[in-house]
Amino acid sequence: MRKYLLYIAIAGVVAAFFSSCSKTGILDPKSTTDLNNETVFADSSRTIDFLFNLYADAGYTFSWRRFSNTASLAEGSDEAHGSYNGPTIVYVMVLNGSLNAQSTSPYADAWTTAYERIRSANVYLANVDKSPISAALKAQSKAEARCLRAWYYSVLIKNFGGVPLLADKVFGAADVIDVPRNSYDECVKYIVSELDAASQVLPVNYTAAIDYGRVTKGVCLAIKSRVLLFAASPLFNGGNIGKTPEQRRVVGYESYDASRWQLAADAAKAVMDLNVYSLHEDNATAPGYGFSKVFLMRKNSEYIFSGMQGLNKLLETNFAPRTRSTFSATPRAVPSQNLAEAFGMRNGKAITDQTSGYDDKNPFVNRDPRFNYTFIYNGSLWYLGSAASKQPVYTYVGAPTDGYGQIVYSTGYFWRKMMDENTSGSSGANTERCLPLIRYAEILMNYAEAKNELGDVSAAYDQIKIIRKRAGILPGADGLYGLKPNMTQAEMRQQIYNEKMVEFAWEDHRYFDVRRWKIAPQTQNVVLKAMKITRVNASSYTYEVVPVNANSQHIFNEANYFFPIMQSEISKVPQLIQNPGY
Repeated sequence: MRKYLLYIAIAGVVAAFFSSCSKTGILDPKSTTDLNNETVFADSSRTIDFLFNLYADAGYTFSWRRFSNTASLAEGSDEAHGSYNGPTIVYVMVLNGSLNAQSTSPYADAWTTAYERIRSANVYLANVDKSPISAALKAQSKAEARCLRAWYYSVLIKNFGGVPLLADKVFGAADVIDVPRNSYDECVKYIVSELDAASQVLPVNYTAAIDYGRVTKGVCLAIKSRVLLFAASPLFNGGNIGKTPEQRRVVGYESYDASRWQLAADAAKAVMDLNVYSLHEDNATAPGYGFSKVFLMRKNSEYIFSGMQGLNKLLETNFAPRTRSTFSATPRAVPSQNLAEAFGMRNGKAITDQTSGYDDKNPFVNRDPRFNYTFIYNGSLWYLGSAASKQPVYTYVGAPTDGYGQIVYSTGYFWRKMMDENTSGSSGANTERCLPLIRYAEILMNYAEAKNELGDVSAAYDQIKIIRKRAGILPGADGLYGLKPNMTQAEMRQQIYNEKMVEFAWEDHRYFDVRRWKIAPQTQNVVLKAMKITRVNASSYTYEVVPVNANSQHIFNEANYFFPIMQSEISKVPQLIQNPGY
């Protein structure tokens, strides 16, 4: 009997409900034993518990969460460098181009977990009408299940291209499952149709505080925006890399169609027109402070889809400098000089612009405020438990503990983004945070990108200015926030590419963006760089950009636009075809 990871054991056994809220509420975990479909759906409380179980893995592929809080696909791109370098480490296989269908650790989670949750959604939809919950709640909960199911499918097609669509089918353990991959086009249409249907039922907001974190109309529209933006992008929209007709069917469209950009623009505009979301802005406390603070707020105006979290110090524990981290010898990963160079100056100009004021002898001065909230660099203040106060972190050569060379993968930086400078992994209070699965800044950038590709460069200017204003960049006399005036479509495209790298650093965007833009051969076949800082005296330093180490050359092969389908799955399911190049 062929077995297949598209299903798990009967999902009536609810093993781990959504345990991410810090306060008692409907998303808190419930204790359950000896449950099956009959007992779960005969009880209203257990029915809703089953629904909330669908939320449990919503953020399972997000950034630093993807590989057990140790590292992410950022370390497989030009954003960061990880602490491990063995050939079987997940991000090492990504960065050196050694991905294959047999070694599944970098991508098995994206396939297996998504299908587990899709099956659970199908179980819910097949059984909820038996439940004693009200008719209104049944309708709303069905819409929630359909929205979440569409989310998990969106994760699948982002990683693999077209995948088998199971519709509402619930397979049992004894079933022979031999289903082909649907085309990429079919997958996009199915996801969009499910989101459209769910959005007609779900509320724009919930009135009860304990409902925060549940999917809404805005979540449906935001997922749709992302899916349609990917579908319009060069990799899928005519840049098909398939080698056979069967492969070409599952990895994109055969030819370019500008109307796909219009669909993407319309989808982003639909979110904007809800008039529910806004960037969290605070330039009064400090320039760009709102950009930093938004990641440390459980509820805010910017997060559209949140991966719920209780109070924790996971980031500070795993990624803070050595003296501030529980993992004192090896912070899990550090950002790269490649990423640092993407950040401009406070006046909004690129560091390569001769009029920007950038000084390579003082490279951290007057930078885009987002730089200060993304990197811990030489001299940055951070909470030190032993002093019970914020103290400088030094990253120069020979500096005690955190200096360049103290760890073999030193880049001269540590991660700062999404972290609380007033605590550390080894001391201080837990931090309020939720995972920013989709935030409003992404919608603004989606709209800017789609409108630019349609030839409306002015609309792109409008959205990027909003992003930069919140970032604390100075408007300048022309009110362009450092943007070059009268950019061509091609120039604006490059500006958008850079703006996304800066705004969404370490948020699970860069790895996939460079692939959908089809620029990965240029951005990923690179040497990962570090900032080597040498102390001259108590008040001065020299700065040198160098390779991180002897193993810092990244390799990108054409096959790496997608992850392979696990060979074990293809062996079990004859109709599955492999992605090109594997």
